[in-house]
Amino acid sequence: MNEIIVVGDIGSTKSSWWVSGNDSKEIRLDGYNPLVHPLLVGTTMLSSLLKELQGISPDIIWYYGAGVVDDQIVQIVKNLVLQSFPSCKVNVNSDLTGAAKATCGKVAGTVAILGTGSHAAVFDGKQIIRQANALGYILGDEGGGCDIGKSLLQAYFYDEMPFAVKAEMTKYLPGGRSELVKQLYSSSTPNQFLATFAQVAADMKDDPWIGELVKSRFRLFLNKHLLPLKPLGPVHFLGSIGCIFADLIENELAHNALKAGIFLKDPSYRLFTMHENHEIEE
Repeated sequence: MNEIIVVGDIGSTKSSWWVSGNDSKEIRLDGYNPLVHPLLVGTTMLSSLLKELQGISPDIIWYYGAGVVDDQIVQIVKNLVLQSFPSCKVNVNSDLTGAAKATCGKVAGTVAILGTGSHAAVFDGKQIIRQANALGYILGDEGGGCDIGKSLLQAYFYDEMPFAVKAEMTKYLPGGRSELVKQLYSSSTPNQFLATFAQVAADMKDDPWIGELVKSRFRLFLNKHLLPLKPLGPVHFLGSIGCIFADLIENELAHNALKAGIFLKDPSYRLFTMHENHEIEE
């Protein structure tokens, strides 16, 4: 009898889980980041996964998650998974490792994550050999959705954006500044809350002012995270922000003599098929 495997790609905002079987299926749930969320968020996500599996007992769970930055957090996440799946073999890796495996396979390359947050690493075909210093949404995450949302909010309240963009932003701010501050400081997931405003940039990506704002945030990501790594091979991008602004990103990379590789919104299915076919293992 074939082993039942579950492969999850877990971001700060949402997660995607693939389950093997006669008819492989995907389960979409909320996300979890142990660096910014309380343990209850992770517990709730995994309890929801258990419920969605409807009695299916996986033999192996491959967990590729945001915020998995060291061995201590690996153990914390592993313990959380085992609470819901006590008899399962659990492998916990960073979302960066998952991104590298999904885009590079067994070939050397560079991978960048631009979703709610941002991160980057160089992969030698077997493992990550260099990675950027991830400082989280308060101190870092340049170029990610949270960073773009924050920049839009600053420009809105400092009255630094054109009328058309301001009109669109106003739709997201019915309560004005006081209500925004109240929601932000009471939110259990402030990074996700700030990232919701990046939707304005996505909806108006052809607007010249929006284009310049996004370019300025990506240039920060490029200069602070990507270029210092001395990128190897093509630069692959994971995450919704990377895919939405792919043309802009390709142009900025070209200006720095770098070549764009794959743009992939969600690596979960590629990782799932690679594990199912035993192309990658622990």
